[in-house]
Amino acid sequence: MTKRKTVLLFFPGALVEPSAYAPIARHAADAGFESHIIKMPWRMATRGYQQIKTLFSLTDTTKRYVLAGHSQGGKMAAQFAYENKNVLAGLILMGTSHPRDIDLSSFILPVVKLYATNDGLASLPEVFENKGKLPSNTQWVGIKGGNHAQFGYYGSQLGDDNATITREVQQSIINQTVIGFLKIIENK
Repeated sequence: MTKRKTVLLFFPGALVEPSAYAPIARHAADAGFESHIIKMPWRMATRGYQQIKTLFSLTDTTKRYVLAGHSQGGKMAAQFAYENKNVLAGLILMGTSHPRDIDLSSFILPVVKLYATNDGLASLPEVFENKGKLPSNTQWVGIKGGNHAQFGYYGSQLGDDNATITREVQQSIINQTVIGFLKIIENK
């Protein structure tokens, strides 16, 4: 298999074990994309999101880095993109209502935003309330019947709604979207 130049970096949700997102990283790796789940201090993305600057040579022009994050990890992925303009090749936000406190609308950055209709922690009104803070060309992917916890493999979560689709169905949509997005970045 030809080695690809696009690299996936993933920020886990708050208090979630990084291994909960291993299936997403594994699918990307199986498609030929180097993939890394970033372990955060105390499992808090707010504490360690800048560490990717020391772990990876983000200015290496032979690679294209796509940063993804779920929930609070999505918040910090957006924050990292905001604070480090023109470093990332793409941004993937999953199950998050962010960006709330920052505005990425003027950025020329490919973004995909995945949301689930039964997400009890990032409800549809909250997700769409901040739509104007993302670039106008953001790709929006709704997962009908999905919920917050099924963006990873970590069981149920307090405050979440019940999913009406299986975790496997939700993960399949996520994987197709992530790999499709990585392929777009790869071919730019």
